[in-house]
Amino acid sequence: MEILGKLTLTEAIAAAFRAEAHARVRAMIEAYGREPHERERERVQLAIVKLSEGDEAKLGYFLSVAKQDYRDVLFWADNPTEAKLDTPEKRRRVRESLLKLGIEPPEGLKE
Repeated sequence: MEILGKLTLTEAIAAAFRAEAHARVRAMIEAYGREPHERERERVQLAIVKLSEGDEAKLGYFLSVAKQDYRDVLFWADNPTEAKLDTPEKRRRVRESLLKLGIEPPEGLKE
């Protein structure tokens, strides 16, 4: 799995955020990995930085998601296309799956 290539956390923060935000971002991101259930610390921290796209509010959001279930941010960072919530292709596949099961798709999934 590739998240931000082979960058260190410091390099990833420098690449994504303005210089004046580096210390603040580092302090925020260090909040992940303190609890025993917060696994894969470095990988998850890199995923959070990647997903934040240089936006501190997004960083806070993805940090809170990771603290609940770190697998979500890893999936989103590693599979950005699949992680999109509402693509026409995904809607079509869900609609077809429901029809195969004999279930009428909800209004939002109908063509």
